[in-house]
Amino acid sequence: MGHPTSGMLVRMSSTPDLAPIVAEVIVPVSTTSAFVGFTAQMGEWWDPMLSPEPPTFTGISIDPNGPVASVHGDEEYTWGRVMKWDPIGHYTQEFWLGHPADEATVLDVRFTDAPGGTLVRVVHSGWAEGSEEIREKYTRWGDLLDRYAAHVS
Repeated sequence: MGHPTSGMLVRMSSTPDLAPIVAEVIVPVSTTSAFVGFTAQMGEWWDPMLSPEPPTFTGISIDPNGPVASVHGDEEYTWGRVMKWDPIGHYTQEFWLGHPADEATVLDVRFTDAPGGTLVRVVHSGWAEGSEEIREKYTRWGDLLDRYAAHVS
């Protein structure tokens, strides 16, 4: 009797990443206003409980050419880096809030015209095998988009 894999092609490949987290909302503003509300005004709608030190949270600083950080008084906690900044409809950043920078995920946000305003679609991807526990902490994008929508509406 031959080996169980005789005659079969066995492929060894790396395990694919975990599925991305996807959330979307339609906001009653232009794509440019939706982009500005999401990026430049993120600190106004972000849930302070999702920051390194909720009691001292005062905002979020985003450098279109660099870091994304939570602001806590005089302190800043960097948890991302801008990868794409296009006010016409696309924002992407590396994201490592709550996990090491060398295990960064990717937050990709698209702003497209839709009936009644702009469709804002968030795709949080790059979840490697073994990051299931961390990934489960990032399932509140729907709640965050509700806060964002209330802010820009």
